[in-house]
Amino acid sequence: MILRREERRSPWRGWRPLLIGAAVYAVGLAGYAALRAESSTDFRDFWQTARHFRETGQITDELGVHNYLPFFVIFMMPWSFLPLQAAITLFTLASLGLFVATILLSETLLSGGLPPRPRAATWLAVVLAFPYVHSCGVLGAMGLLLLFLTVSTWFLVERRQEWAAGVPLGLAIIIKLLPGVLLIFFLLRQRWRVAATAVATAVVLGGGLPAASLGFERAAQAHREFYERAVVGHSAKTTITAEKPRKAKYSNNALPIVLRRLLSPTDGDPKEGRSPLLVNIADLPLDAIWWVFVAVSGAMLLAGGAATVRDGLRSPPGGAVELERERLQFGLWCAAMLLFSPLVWTHYLPLLYWPLAVLADRLERVRRARRRFCRIALAALVGWGCCAILLAWPAARAAGAQLLGVFLVWAACVWLSAAPQRTVGADPHS
Repeated sequence: MILRREERRSPWRGWRPLLIGAAVYAVGLAGYAALRAESSTDFRDFWQTARHFRETGQITDELGVHNYLPFFVIFMMPWSFLPLQAAITLFTLASLGLFVATILLSETLLSGGLPPRPRAATWLAVVLAFPYVHSCGVLGAMGLLLLFLTVSTWFLVERRQEWAAGVPLGLAIIIKLLPGVLLIFFLLRQRWRVAATAVATAVVLGGGLPAASLGFERAAQAHREFYERAVVGHSAKTTITAEKPRKAKYSNNALPIVLRRLLSPTDGDPKEGRSPLLVNIADLPLDAIWWVFVAVSGAMLLAGGAATVRDGLRSPPGGAVELERERLQFGLWCAAMLLFSPLVWTHYLPLLYWPLAVLADRLERVRRARRRFCRIALAALVGWGCCAILLAWPAARAAGAQLLGVFLVWAACVWLSAAPQRTVGADPHS
């Protein structure tokens, strides 16, 4: 009996340092978040908007929630029954708990089962993601929830539960539209059940819940307002061609505004009383910048799509090589979520945890062989770390240091997922 108890406990024994450290950090951060709950945090805006809806039955964008579907306000309503400090404390603890769960899900997949202790690759991925996890936790943002939902989607796919896999993806899409980019991946990989269930979940919950709460006409009007405010108002075309673009501050590292700053004299810190923060290397007409954006985005879309479908006629279905490639391909589309996003803040970057974990895993497993795979993965991870350091310099942020880090991870996943079969090698855990 004693031996059986020890066997049951042994899988977690090696994880205790990480779990204890995560618990201590979570409690400390939750306390800090509660102390600053009344200041500018994303969660405060979510909470106030949800409370306003509960008290008035109206969805408003005047309390800081601009770029979320009507479903999101209703989804957040249960938190509004708690005082703000209690709500943000519990939300922060839950978010960090979901991040730990994401680590465990990722390790279970990459190691062929939960290893007895965190590997060097695990620690590397956690360290590289941690600054952005911290940013997300401090702000009470949705990034860690979205990360858990997207990794859960892939976890269920690998477990051959594709009908179920679409449910977390559909929920992620109606919380924040960014994960909708992953539908391209599942369609290109001909995983029709995942895509179909995701769309059905998004339609039923995203349309049905607001219609049931507001009535059909008011729900339709709320969606039209969201489209004009978020989709049109923050579109790439509007950002690039507007005389005074919204969200032009250097902390926004989306591709449209980065190109606008680099190719025209656009102030990266537009506040009264401050000298303009200019990082432009050219002064192009705004229409020309738009076509540069179209060309760059189109090239990335074609490259990502080609890498995703390239092995379809060469790899045996269900083989180890195909699985390894699909993990990289899913990672490149996780990065593409941010490369194609009209807004990118630091608290969006936890969404890159999966590709970081995949690259770190491959680096650990092939480091002794000194293969090209190892060099590319290492270069991407080192570049990501250097870009994180550069975020301390406003001019570097205005020039797109944060976006460059995302691009390096994306490019590594594209290159390696499209590499010849012999350079990747079989998954030893399959």
